[in-house]
Amino acid sequence: MISLLDGIGMLAALGAAVLMLTSWRQRLATEEKWLIALIGCITAVVNGISFWSWLGLGVHMDIEENLGDYLQILQPMLWGMFFYVVVQSVQRRTLEKSRQQMRDLVENMPVILHAYDAEGRILAWNRHAEQVSGFSKEEVMGNNAALPRMFPDAEYREQLLQECRNGGASYQHRIRPLLSKQHYEHQVAWYNISQTVPINGWANWGIGLDMTEQMVAQKELEHMATHDELTSLPNRALLRDRLSHALTDVRRNNRRGALLLLDLDHFKMVNDSHGHPVGDQLLREVGTRLSGCLKATDTLARLGGDEFVILLERIERPEEAALVAQRLLNALVNKPFFLFGNEIRVRTSIGITVFPDDDVRLDELMKNVDLALYAAKQGGRNGYHFYSRVMHNKLRWQHRVSEKLRSALESESFSLHYQPQISVDNRAVVGVEALLRWNAFDEVPLSPAAFIPIAENMGLMPSLGKWVVEAACRQAAVWQGRFAKMPVAINLSSIQLYQPDLVENLLAVMREQNVDPENIEFEITESAVMRNMDNAIATMRRLRQEGFHISLDDFGTGYSSLSYLKRFPVGKLKIDQSFVKGIETDPVDAAIVRSVINLGHSLNMKVLAEGVETQGQLERLGEEGCDYIQGFYYSRPLAADSVEAYMNGSGLH
Repeated sequence: MISLLDGIGMLAALGAAVLMLTSWRQRLATEEKWLIALIGCITAVVNGISFWSWLGLGVHMDIEENLGDYLQILQPMLWGMFFYVVVQSVQRRTLEKSRQQMRDLVENMPVILHAYDAEGRILAWNRHAEQVSGFSKEEVMGNNAALPRMFPDAEYREQLLQECRNGGASYQHRIRPLLSKQHYEHQVAWYNISQTVPINGWANWGIGLDMTEQMVAQKELEHMATHDELTSLPNRALLRDRLSHALTDVRRNNRRGALLLLDLDHFKMVNDSHGHPVGDQLLREVGTRLSGCLKATDTLARLGGDEFVILLERIERPEEAALVAQRLLNALVNKPFFLFGNEIRVRTSIGITVFPDDDVRLDELMKNVDLALYAAKQGGRNGYHFYSRVMHNKLRWQHRVSEKLRSALESESFSLHYQPQISVDNRAVVGVEALLRWNAFDEVPLSPAAFIPIAENMGLMPSLGKWVVEAACRQAAVWQGRFAKMPVAINLSSIQLYQPDLVENLLAVMREQNVDPENIEFEITESAVMRNMDNAIATMRRLRQEGFHISLDDFGTGYSSLSYLKRFPVGKLKIDQSFVKGIETDPVDAAIVRSVINLGHSLNMKVLAEGVETQGQLERLGEEGCDYIQGFYYSRPLAADSVEAYMNGSGLH
């Protein structure tokens, strides 16, 4: 059995030797192939001798009888050598495969691998380095000729060569530019780990991460966070940052700066009439024009809507800010904008605050310039206004009033007083005017002239006017049953006058309070009528048709022409007290009063003079033919119960 196995082993050994020599697919070294073939041949010879002896076909040789036994001893050694060589070959192939995988990994890593010798010659340059730089291995390996092209910054290039001479370095995330062969600059974060992980043969090596896309994206995000999306101008956040630095510079170097707040007057009308695309384009072009009026050191920012802020960081005098403001006004006002086939002209208002004169606190300066803009709008728009402490106190007071107004309206804290209107001929009371009263601060009465404009700005006049009408009609209903004729005059604001449902609402109040329209007179100022004369005349005619009386208040202050006056369906003209005040001393005032009285009578209207305070004024008005008077000479405005006492004669002058 053993000899039979020897025969099989002989054939196997010969086959292995032949296969090893003829097969080139085996990943064996040439030396390994010849060694395995030799071992196979020797093994085949030994097994062959044993096999032939077993068959009784031994070859006649001058060899000792026990030579076969010795050869049998060699077989384990030969097979051991065979398997040793095979195992070593397998391990070598595994190691080579692992090394190849590592080379492939390094070659295909999405980072730049670069290595240098002590002279700065490139020893390693992977595929990603080729892709980023545009330089192939063949162009850079073994030399440093490409370094000046890739690293044009001489300082950084010298630092790199110094690292090579010093045997490497150790640092992380140093952003340095790498200029590609195509002259595109990449921002690369370099990591040098040659001292941390030294590699034999490499004096200096590291990796680089191409951060170009990330840095571009980061810059875009920063731009979005600090710039307005519509106009690409700095936004509020960037403005505050620059203003903060400017304030620091002002304090350190004893300089001046200014802040200008600009907005477009009636910009909403552009959006409403032309559409938002036109409005957006107008804002872009406004930004372009404003930028052209400023220096490179100035900042133009858009806060939102139609508001722009200009930061002037270095000025010598406040007058310089005024010159800039005027330049901005001229740029926007003097030349129209042509947008999508539309010619658009704009008007603008500008508020100005100077630092450190007005303040050095950022938030306070923003408040100051906002107040200055508000003052510019109140001053007639299309101009500029400087912040001042007096203005600040006035506007703060108006703000306090506005806060109290809303709560007063909710709690109905207002009251009405009534001032008698007297006939000049017989001194009889021909009516009363309802006047609004409000004790705003600790029971101290506040003049309507002070809080009515604030209510108009807050949009409270419709509600406040409705309250006045209802309260006056409620009192008129009481007097309607006690006195034969006691018309109550009620002031209609310009906002109420142009309400489309004004007449219907007034008739509803009349029905609710059971008041005859003949006992109600509405006073409308001349300036209110002049805002939209045709609409105003149409509303007044409807009021007259329903039985209400109408008087034209403050006549002489609204610049209405005689051609329009004859169309007004009014029964009474009220001469403004500013003309009555000087009737005794000023010939011009006296002539105006005389002309108004004659004009009213020629148009078949009655005439009432307001603000009569002296006997001389009364006599002069009587001489001129005035029909009625109203003023402190006869009575101050009275509470409702005091009016009844006055009517009974106890309060006559």
